[in-house]
Amino acid sequence: MKFIVLSTFLAAAAVAHADLIVTKHSSDFTYLYEMDVNPSGQDLDSNTTQDWFGGTAGGSTIPQDYTGGVARSDQNPASGDPQNLFRTDIGGSITRATLADANTPWTMELSARKTGGTQGVDGWFGVAMQNPGASFSTRVNFEDDRISYRTGGTYADYLVGTDFADGAFHTMRIAYEGSDNYFVWINDILLNSDLTSAGAFAGGNGSFNTGGSWFMGDFSGGIGGDWEVDYIRYEAGTAFAAVPEASELALFALGALSLALYRRK
Repeated sequence: MKFIVLSTFLAAAAVAHADLIVTKHSSDFTYLYEMDVNPSGQDLDSNTTQDWFGGTAGGSTIPQDYTGGVARSDQNPASGDPQNLFRTDIGGSITRATLADANTPWTMELSARKTGGTQGVDGWFGVAMQNPGASFSTRVNFEDDRISYRTGGTYADYLVGTDFADGAFHTMRIAYEGSDNYFVWINDILLNSDLTSAGAFAGGNGSFNTGGSWFMGDFSGGIGGDWEVDYIRYEAGTAFAAVPEASELALFALGALSLALYRRK
């Protein structure tokens, strides 16, 4: 019986604490865009350059409505330029200033929800992200009933059947460890098979820029619908896993207690 209890503890600890990537809550990241103000007016790295592009390019601009700590997209504003895209494709932007090369690690987490409209063939909210000098980028989409990850020129589907159009906020975390290795969590659920390099996703979106630019929201004809973003949080230099949920921590604590009792006997 002692051996069974100890084995159960060790197995639980291994599952709950795969530690190739250390954990960190996104609220403790260095760069926090909480949507109390327009991120294009912020300079969190103090390099005298706005962190996000604030003008109109390609017919789209960053959301202009920031109310109650939430950014709201607007596909049909009076100006005629949709307000539906966060982008860092300017010199000195937060990603271009903090990512040194193709292998600089980073972690990004955002919280978004669909508020209306009809999704496109690629969903209602997407991200496309590339390190400076990298040959590949990563692309992940929120769709009404799944998450899609671009790989090899097509999309692989995850969490199929989940209602991502339910009006609730959903989190997306992407951690890049370098060497074209990406890890993705949706609502703290890891999409990869594990947290080893062998389980990493490759950047299957090809190269769309070499300067280190990121695009979030509606950046292609395949995205449609309106959304809100509660926050975008970013850490440069380290790939952080999502913090284990309370149930996993409870499992670990139970295992620790079992081990303590085992040692007392």
